[in-house]
Amino acid sequence: MTSSVFGQPTPSKQALTPAARRIVFLTAIIGFIAGYAASQMSHTLPFARTSLELTEGQMSAVFAGVRAASLLGVVFAVVADRKGRRRPLLAAFALVCLASLMTAFIPSLPAYVISQSLVRIGVVAIASTSIVLIAEEVGAGYRALALGFYGLAGSMGVGFGLILLPIAEGTDNAWRLLFGFASLGLLAFPLLNRFLPESHVFVPAPPFPFFKALGMGLGKHFWPLAGVSFFVAAFSSPAFDFVLERLINDLAWDTGAARFLLIVFSGVGTIGLLVGGRLADRIGRRPTSAAALAIGLVGGVGFYALDSGWFLAVSIFLATLGATMLTPSIAAQRAELFPTRLRATAGGWITNVAIAGSITGFAAGAYLIDRYGLTVTVSILGSGLIISILLILRLPETRGMSLDRKKVSPTGANPQG
Repeated sequence: MTSSVFGQPTPSKQALTPAARRIVFLTAIIGFIAGYAASQMSHTLPFARTSLELTEGQMSAVFAGVRAASLLGVVFAVVADRKGRRRPLLAAFALVCLASLMTAFIPSLPAYVISQSLVRIGVVAIASTSIVLIAEEVGAGYRALALGFYGLAGSMGVGFGLILLPIAEGTDNAWRLLFGFASLGLLAFPLLNRFLPESHVFVPAPPFPFFKALGMGLGKHFWPLAGVSFFVAAFSSPAFDFVLERLINDLAWDTGAARFLLIVFSGVGTIGLLVGGRLADRIGRRPTSAAALAIGLVGGVGFYALDSGWFLAVSIFLATLGATMLTPSIAAQRAELFPTRLRATAGGWITNVAIAGSITGFAAGAYLIDRYGLTVTVSILGSGLIISILLILRLPETRGMSLDRKKVSPTGANPQG
């Protein structure tokens, strides 16, 4: 049976094939290491800030600078659309491991900023390229769920970093060891290099100017997705990165208690990766994403507005649930709304808009936190999620769309239209 004119996949494309399982497994390894490496800057913030003799506002400025450098990650996405998905993904993975090693062994503020900037460039490249590879290799019936498994691997990497966090309490510079552990990911590089395939959907084609494509029809999908990414990142970046700072330094929690709270309740909240993925495949991308944004807003603001331990626990759970539900749903929709020859590039530029949102959030934090506190700052930034819900509802529903089309219009015309 062939695909219908409405882009519905064939029954064979509904199954999670052995080749698709291999892609999910191998990208999960990459996602685990990337998640671990990306989270160490926020996990070690209470220790690194005091070791580097910076205020909370100054540390927020450092975070903003690192996010600014990661805008270069779009270069990997452009290469992925021109040369294939596999090689840029492997190169970004190696960059993350080596730059983390640099953070561990060069003890100075400039080296810290430079190496973490390189880590963020690699993490951004991994995220955009992995999403495209998974979306193109997994059939429509399990696409969002597969992306949820990939996100779950990244969350497990984040959680593993929390488990190792007590190492940071050993000496003044013990926190640097946690960055060094990310370099162990290089042990998996031979496996990835041998078995990670190129996307079967990718076909080399002459470069097509992305910004020209925006004027030919892509803009109606790109700008709402870019707006959602901007507002979500502006809120979530400071909200998530200052969690331990609030618990340990603001509320005077013991490090072990703070770590336990995060491991347990954020760990339970990551079920949203599977829930969101399955709901997105069953009921649609739009309703799943809108619900996820509302849940994340309640949890994120609640964490900074409340002081009671149980309320904090519930807030962490809701914030994590909302964020993780959104991840596979919006990732699947992002891949489905753009043609093959521009899919990675579009994802890269949307990621750059998200980075701009992160920079805006941290810049706002640099100005507001020292003056008005974390609670007011996060509450102001949270208003952007309401706008994001409205933008999500402007996008077309893409559930069930097949990406296995060798010939597509450069304008990215929606096959369901």
